[in-house]
This record gives sequence, structure tokens and C-alpha cells, in this order.
Amino acid sequence: MNLFRKSKTSLSVAPVVSLDLLPILKTEYDPARVYIVPRVRDANDQVTHLDNAARQHARILLTGAAGMGKSSALQFIAAHAGHGATLQSFADFHPQALPEQFQNAGWILFDDVTEPAHIAHLETLAQKYPNAKICATAPDAKHAPAGFTAFALEPLNEREMISFAHAWFPQSAAHEARLNRAAQNFIASVQANAGTRELALTPLYLFLLLQVYEPAAKQVAPVPEKVALPVVGTSAATPFDVPQRVNVSTLPARRAQLFDMYVHAKLARENDPEFAARALEGIALSTKRGQLAQADHLARGYGYLCERANGRIAFKHTLLQDFLAARALRLSKGITPNVRSSQAGFACESVMPFDNPDFAPLREMLLDPAWREVALFYAGLGGADAVAAASLEGGDVPPERLYLAAYALAATTEPNPALLEQVVKSLVARAWDDRDENAIRALGELRSNQASDFFAAKLRDKNADVRLRAAYILGHLHTDRALEYLLSQLRDPSTEVRERVIAALGQSRSERVVEPLLVALRGDPRVASSDTRMKIAAAQALGEYGADKSVPALLVDLQVGGPELQAHAQRALEKIRSPFAVKPLQAIAATDKRDAVRQAAARVLQDMAGM
Repeated sequence: MNLFRKSKTSLSVAPVVSLDLLPILKTEYDPARVYIVPRVRDANDQVTHLDNAARQHARILLTGAAGMGKSSALQFIAAHAGHGATLQSFADFHPQALPEQFQNAGWILFDDVTEPAHIAHLETLAQKYPNAKICATAPDAKHAPAGFTAFALEPLNEREMISFAHAWFPQSAAHEARLNRAAQNFIASVQANAGTRELALTPLYLFLLLQVYEPAAKQVAPVPEKVALPVVGTSAATPFDVPQRVNVSTLPARRAQLFDMYVHAKLARENDPEFAARALEGIALSTKRGQLAQADHLARGYGYLCERANGRIAFKHTLLQDFLAARALRLSKGITPNVRSSQAGFACESVMPFDNPDFAPLREMLLDPAWREVALFYAGLGGADAVAAASLEGGDVPPERLYLAAYALAATTEPNPALLEQVVKSLVARAWDDRDENAIRALGELRSNQASDFFAAKLRDKNADVRLRAAYILGHLHTDRALEYLLSQLRDPSTEVRERVIAALGQSRSERVVEPLLVALRGDPRVASSDTRMKIAAAQALGEYGADKSVPALLVDLQVGGPELQAHAQRALEKIRSPFAVKPLQAIAATDKRDAVRQAAARVLQDMAGM
């Protein structure tokens, strides 16, 4: 599924990229303005943009979960490479009959690396075509062929989300200089809920959020974010205000809700929505079980099916197939009739329990990786207790089953309290005692206040190493409560802890972190003593968060900061790629009297130009 076109952020000419989107429900969509060149991260934790990675490396493997835009990235590279590119998918070939000859072998692009045979084939092609550039996509770096550099697609940052929203709510040429209030209201609605913020980080989910979004009919009361904190030895008061919001629409906070709203909205336009839903669910479940879809299924696909290059009929996106298969297993009797919203005609906060759910077929496949997303969608459609309880059966629960239980409980708005407490306690122990990164990620999905309180208590420990570790974990929990604890810790007596707190703020999903990070960059007294190390940490964190608001301050440090701070300001500006930085950078590159400053500005502009 291709969600991107070249953004006006880039200085290079926009390529023509064919869009193979899921059905679009919005008439205001402007496909000519929607490519946001994604950031990618290598094994050494270095971040660059896809166009620069493609220019600098001859052998690339792009990795990421479903929905992160891997196929779109290949289409973007193919469009830039022109007639010298060959783009194919391994899914269209038998593992023993993979293509070896290409009409044009300047760029060889392969989607869907999933088998050892695919890895071996790419290694063979690298030897056979030493002068060709080869790029492929896979779920993770374990599929990387020898000699390939693996790059993980990064979640969308604030700048990228805003750019995407602006493309969906374009303004006429006469009004482009004005504030795009429609896009601003959508972003405010996304930022108003922690769960929605998390969804918007994934390109596919941001696309779906835009499909189900309806502007607020009138101004509503601001949505409070600040959470009252229990006394755990740190001050709950911070000098940084909570943003006040108007024109906020309610958007789904869980993935299953989002997919359910989108499918409901699409099928509601059909003559018989219930029949359409049952047909799609049946096709999804049968093909998930290995049966081949027939040609007549394409006509009954309601825009969700396509014909692949090998003639096979398939869903346009695997996550859509997994969602519909989960709906089939929940045995719904129709599109939940009581789930309504005056704005969009469907629910935002809950999904009606489906009738007569049949968990037995899914239980048999619960630990099969190919059925994991089906299980999590099933959990989000009301079956979280069943999935979590089955995952936790037995005395000594293996970590993989514990993680599955956590993600299942995270998929629903109302997890079983007893199961949730059991899972959180186990994950907290693994995160703290075993330094288990998978446990930390699972806690981040759960957004548990109980976990936030546990690690916040560690912030009062006399040992700076303990506080350092606690700040690191709190930065990955993505709760408003964890954010409050971190903001309070900006005055920690330890420079190392303050640096870690600033880095943790850069990982936050809330725009509330921008002001304190700018304060740290400027050396404001609201943060404890701010030396060069603190300013460097703030520049790095601002680059990670990616807000336009940070551009003026970073430009100042690019000009007047010391050599080390200047280098980090340059890298932060490269990560953000804000269109608001282009003219100031051009002026600096042309007129500044210092060679180092002119060269730094020119390097940022060169990075933004990409391929």
C-alpha cells in the first residue's frame, strides 16, 4: 500500500509514484502532494532519510512491521531510479523459481523477503550484478543477506504527521500563506489522546485516521492531559503548561476500533452492508487458512482486493485481511448497529461485543507468528480476556506468551483488571531486574500508570545509576503520568540523569515536550544548570521529536554554538527537514562570514535535497 509522494520539504523534483491505496473515503484528498520521505535507522543507531540511504548504499534491506510503508518506500526508490529500476515482489514467485534476468538492472528492487531462499537469491544477484543497486524489504533485520545494510523504517515524527495532514487538507494558492486550520484541527484531535497519538506514528494507521476523521461541528471544551500524581517522592508540579485545545474531534484510540470504523464507513455505502461484511470476512478467513481466492472474489472485494502480478487474488494489505479474519472468528451478525457517533456515524470509544465468539479455532493458532495479528485484532474486538488468559496458562509462562498477553490486553480499552495486574507485575520485574527491552516495549503498549508509578519511585533513589535506569524506562512507557514524572526530574542533581531525562523526552509522543526541550537548549533556569552537554542532549532530542517549533533555536545554534553543539544542531535539522528551514539555511550558506557555518548550512540543504 503506497501512502507517500514526494513532500515539498524536499528540494528535489517530485517523482511520479502510482498510488495503490485502500479505498479513499475523503474527496478532498490531493495525491499529488503526499510523499513524506521516511527516516531510517541503521544497526549503529544512526538516522538518515531513505533517499540519502539509497544514494549512499548499494545493498539495502528496509525493515519494519506491517503498515510502516515498506512497499511505498520501494515505489519511491523505483520512481527516482527511473527506467533502470526493476520492482517485483517475492510473494509473486515460487521459492524455487525466482527471477534471475532483468530487462534493466540499474536498480533491482524486491518486496516481501520472508524465506531463506529469498535471502540466498539476493546474495546471488549481488554477485551476478555487481554494478546494480539492490534494495529489498523484510519484516526484520534477521532476513538481511550478507553484504546488505539493514535500515529500520522509523515511526512518523511530528513534522511528518503535519506534512501528511496538510496534503489531505490542501489550501488554494491564494491561501497557502495562511494557517491551515483544517490540518491543525486534525493534528490537535490526534494529540488529544495518547492512544491516538500512538496510532498516528504508523503511516497506514495515520491514513486510516484521516479516512474516519470528521471535523468537530463546534468548539468543544479543551481536553486535559495532565494527570494527578500520587506521592512517590517526586514533585508533581512542573513549570510547563498543559496545551489547551479547541475544535477537537474524537478519534479511535485502539487499532481494532480504527479498522472497524474504516470498514464500517466504507461498507455503509453499499446496498447491503451486512452481506458485504460477511463476504469479505469469509474471503479473509479462508485465504488466511491457505485457500486461494478466486477471480469472482475480486468483484466482491469492494475495493479491498487486487490481482497480483502472478494472477493471484489477494487483499491490498495483509493487516486488512487479518482484521477481517478476526471479525469472522468473532462471528459478528452485522456491522455493530448500536455503535454510533453524531460526527461520523460510528463509534470511537468502544466496539460492541460480537455474538457467539468462537475462540477454539484461534486458540489452536495462537502461538503461530502468522496468526499473531489476527489474535491481536480478535483481542481488540472484545476477545482480549480469552487471548490473554490462554497465553498465560501454565505455571511458568515463557516470555513470548507473556508479551502476547500484554499486547492483547493493550488492544482493548477495558482489560480484565486481574489479568492486567498479573501481566504488568511480570513485565515490570523483567524490565527492571532482567533489563528486558521486549518487556519495556510491552509496557509501553499497555501505557500502564501502575508501571509508571513503580519506576517513578526509583527516581528518588540516592544512587544516580538507579535514577538513570528509571528515567530510561519511563521514557518508553508513553503515558502522560510518566511524562509528568520526567518533567519534574529535569532538575536532578546528576548531569547524567538530566541528560537521560532529556533523551527520554525526545522519545515522547506528546507535544508537551517541545517547550522543556527548548528551555534546556537555551539554558533556561527552569532546568538545572545547563552546560554544553545538556544543550547537545536537547538538540538530539528535538531532532528525534521533529517539531517545526524547534527550527529557529537550532538555526541559532548552527550559527553561534560551539563546534560540537553546531554539529548536533546540524544533524537535528537534517532529521526534521522542515520547509521553514530552507530559506534561512540558504541565506546562511550564502552570506555568513564563517566558513564552518556556511558549510554546515550547505550540508543540511544537501541532505534535504536527497536523491
